[in-house]
Order: sequence, then C-alpha cells, then structure tokens
Amino acid sequence: MNSSLRSQFLIPIVAMLLLICSAVTLIPWKIASRTTLAATEERLRNVLKLCSVSRFPLTEPVLNQIGDFSRCKIKVVSQVATINTLFTSEEMAGTFDAYAIRLERDDNLATAGSPSYLLALSDPKDRFALSSQAFWLPMATGILSTLAFCAMALGIANRMVRRLEKLESQVNRIASGHYETVPVEPRVQDSIASLTRSVNTMSQQLEHAKEEIANSERSRLIHMLANGMAHQLRNSLAGAVLLLQTLLRRNPDSPPQEIQFALQQIQLAEESIRRLLTISRHGQAAQEQVLSVEEIHNQLDCFTRPSSEHHQIHWRIECQNADRTHQIAAGNSVVSALLNLVLNAMDAAGAQGSVECRYAWDPDSGFHRWIVRDNGPGPKPEISTKMFEPFVTSKPEGIGLGLPTTALLAKELGGSLHWHRQDDWTVFELTIRDSCQREPP
Repeated sequence: MNSSLRSQFLIPIVAMLLLICSAVTLIPWKIASRTTLAATEERLRNVLKLCSVSRFPLTEPVLNQIGDFSRCKIKVVSQVATINTLFTSEEMAGTFDAYAIRLERDDNLATAGSPSYLLALSDPKDRFALSSQAFWLPMATGILSTLAFCAMALGIANRMVRRLEKLESQVNRIASGHYETVPVEPRVQDSIASLTRSVNTMSQQLEHAKEEIANSERSRLIHMLANGMAHQLRNSLAGAVLLLQTLLRRNPDSPPQEIQFALQQIQLAEESIRRLLTISRHGQAAQEQVLSVEEIHNQLDCFTRPSSEHHQIHWRIECQNADRTHQIAAGNSVVSALLNLVLNAMDAAGAQGSVECRYAWDPDSGFHRWIVRDNGPGPKPEISTKMFEPFVTSKPEGIGLGLPTTALLAKELGGSLHWHRQDDWTVFELTIRDSCQREPP
C-alpha cells in the first residue's frame, strides 16, 4: 500500500516537473541557437562588406589579418555554393559556417585571374559555445527546482500516507472486532480528516450496535429464565404463606411478631417475582390495584423498615397531609418502583447512612413526584451515564435490571425517571402522570 500510494502521488508530479524542466531548458536553447546563427550571419556579412568596399589590396596576408581580428577566415574564391545567405561549407580543415558575396572592384587591386567572390568561414563551435551559455543556466535551474519540488512532494506524500496508514489500521481493527477511534487534530480540515471522523463515527455506532445485540441476547435469555424461575418461586412462596397463615389462625389473639415479619418478607419476595414476570411478558403489566399515597408509603415503609433498622440507617418518608389521600391507579407498580429506588439507596448509603423519600403533587402539570435521595458516594463514573440500560450494575451479585425496570414502569405510567448529584446526595426523581390525565396507550 505504501509504495503504491507514494507512486501514484509522486510519479505524475515528477513527470510533470521533468516535462516543465525540459521545456524550460530546450526552448531557451532553441531560441539562443537561432539568435547566435543570425548573429554569426550578420557578423560575417559585415566583415565581407567591409573588405569589399576597402581600398587596400585583398592579398592573403591582409585577409588573414582581418580574419584573425574578426574570428573568421576570409579568402577570395572563384566559385561558391550560394551567396548572401549563411550555409555550411565542407573544407579540408572541417565543417564551417560560411557566407559569400560577389566581389565588385573597379580598380586593379585584385590578383591575376580576377576571382569574383569573397568567402568568410566561421568555426561553428563558437556559435555552439554561445548557445550553450543559454542552455546550461535554465537546465541547472530546472534540475534544482525539480529536486526541490520532488522533496516537497515526497514530504507531503509521506504525511498523507502516514495518516492513511493509521486509518487503514483502524479499519483493520474494526474488522477484527476492536471498535477504537483515531484522534483527529481539530485544526486539520481536509478530506482525510473528514474520512477519519466518519470512520470514528462508524466505529462508535458498531460498538453501540454490538452492545445492543449482546443486551438483546441477554434479555431473551433473562426473559426465559425469569418466566420459569418466577413461577417456580411463586408456587414455593404460596406454600410458605399458607403455612404461616395457618399458624396465625391458631393464635388469632396474640400472633407472633416473627410470623408477621416473615409474611412481610414473603410479600417483598412476591413483589420481586412480580417484576420478573413483568419482564418476562415484555412489559405487559399484571393487574394493578388503586392505592392512595398514604397506602403506598405505608407499604414502602413496611417493606424497608426492617432493613433500615438492621443497618442503622436513618430512614424517613415526607409527605404533606393534604397529599396523602391522592389516589394512584397503578399502585402496585409505584410501590415496586419506589421499593427498588429505596433499597438501592440504602445499599449505597451503607450503615448509619441517611435515606429520604419525599412526595409532592403538582396540580398544574398533573404529575405525582417522588424524590429518593441518599448520602452515599454515588454511582461509579464508568456506569453513571448508562445506569438505566439493562445489565449495567456495580454490584457483584446484581444483574442490572432494577433501574431499567423502574424506568420502564415510569414511562408506561406517562412519567420519567432521572438522577443527579446534589451536594453530597444522590437524588433520583420519579414522576408519573395522574391517572385521570394519563393518555391511554
């Protein structure tokens, strides 16, 4: 992948730079060649014209002296290939740039035989040397520029490839089931950064989907187990209740307090079983009983008072006298929800802690509101944001269904369940809509 990406990025750039470098080099060289060729022709023409109009004899020593001065060789000939234009002449000493003109003299200074042409020969190496001066500088500049641009392109390519390598590694980890995210610099706003953010979002969604699938599988298993275990436990508890009621009938005047306490604990166990049956029926609640706020609080205190006294927990329920007579249609569900919140609060508060339950009626919104709070340390940070999700718990013996079930009950009753930390207290707020205002499902 690395070589392929770098090649795909660098080869077009290097090829383009070489093409530009060649063009920058060859075009000035071509122009310089034409310029020097024209300059050579002009120089030879001027020298021959000067000789043609001069009054001194055109002897060989004179012509050699003029040729040395003008960097060419001049001679008088009787025949040439062409006149008045630059051409190439093959001489015994080599190939030369040549220029010839007709010699027109009206005196007798010419040598015997009256030759009629002046020929000037110039070494083409001089012309090539002048052209090379225009060739080497652009070529050197082009090569240095190409190297500089290649180094810069290589640096950019390496930076992009490294980012793509990280992205490739992340995708490979996602494919293997490890849904991790790659940090993205906030200042970088390009296509690779956008792609990385999209892959991070996909990773988070896949992790969430994986958790939901696992929770769904666990829920299905719990539904099956809860249904079977709840019916079996309910039958066993029914036999224990019959036995205790038989003992109470034998002592109607002075029933033992221990038997009353045992019946309360059995009722608490039956309430837990009823919640399990609610889960196993996928939220289809059992027959509800209409209870007043006072009756709900009495049942709640009856179920939790023994535990608070055993652990020396300061436990109290607060309610205005005028609110005690309010009727709650889903009384059993409210008792179940409050019981779960209070027992959790007592576990969190620990020995000699404090747990409070406060009720308030809001006639404007039509909501019943209970606030359950404790002075315990609060939920652990790793579960604080997902406490209402199934199977999330910090208790070694817990299964994480209490708060999700309570939140489900609150939602079915048209209300909600929320929590927050206030000073040194953990506060849970349960709200349900009044039965006469709650919309039918």
